Amino acid sequence: MDEVSKLKKQVAIYGLAVIAVCEIVSLFIIGFDIGFTVFLLAGFAAALVNFWLLAFFLQKMLDSGNAGFSTISFVIRILIYCAVFFISVKQGHTPSWVGCLIGILAPKVPLYYFNAVKPDFNTKRKVRPEVQAMYEQEDKEKDDEYWGRKED
Repeated sequence: MDEVSKLKKQVAIYGLAVIAVCEIVSLFIIGFDIGFTVFLLAGFAAALVNFWLLAFFLQKMLDSGNAGFSTISFVIRILIYCAVFFISVKQGHTPSWVGCLIGILAPKVPLYYFNAVKPDFNTKRKVRPEVQAMYEQEDKEKDDEYWGRKED
């Protein structure tokens, strides 16, 4: 569980950095807009709460073995996203809902960075030798089939 709390902290810190960059960029594009700023923070807060709920319900599901927690988690998290976005749209001000969307997506940026872009992603994975041999055999068979080679 220590890895999950470390990940939650990283997502919050780096997501806040993404929010700060978005706010600075918005100052040059639309100027200071209180609706944008408020809903940028509201969307970010909703996304963080949803991320924490996801981790909480995942732990509950693993502890109990009840897959129903995933459905409950999904419904609660979607309702939170919908409520925040609905309130931002009801403001009738385009920068409000754009800020909300950016805020909702901001915590995803660190997740994508740490899990897809960062170079350590592929170097720390360990594959069992028998699984690696199976993958290599499948690759060889596909390669042979592509080039029309037959086994003797």
